[in-house]
Amino acid sequence: MSRPRTFRVVAVWPAPAPESRYEKTDRARVVALARKWAAAGATATVEQDVGSWQWRHVRTFEPPAPAVEEQRPVVEHQAVEHDQDDDDLDMYARLMRQAPTSRDSRGRRTCRHVVGRRGIR
Repeated sequence: MSRPRTFRVVAVWPAPAPESRYEKTDRARVVALARKWAAAGATATVEQDVGSWQWRHVRTFEPPAPAVEEQRPVVEHQAVEHDQDDDDLDMYARLMRQAPTSRDSRGRRTCRHVVGRRGIR
């Protein structure tokens, strides 16, 4: 039996304070908490459990920069940062565009054709 993926957020605060940790299997909840802690001034790192007490870095959230009075020069072409959530949404959108197929309990297709507008047989 495989265990579910675990995600954690580790936040380091600039003031002398203990680092904060939070672990859950719900990635969205962990990322939301990391964003909340980053908005409060911490550097939050989201990691994924890969087994054997090892963690893979997923994303780092930095605290907001202090307001600067002068304006920065406008850059015409900026690199687009892809968010893992956006990639998941794209995957789900592609999945929903696929035609439905009948599958057995092992995930294998049980039919391979459509007969006379009567759906999959």
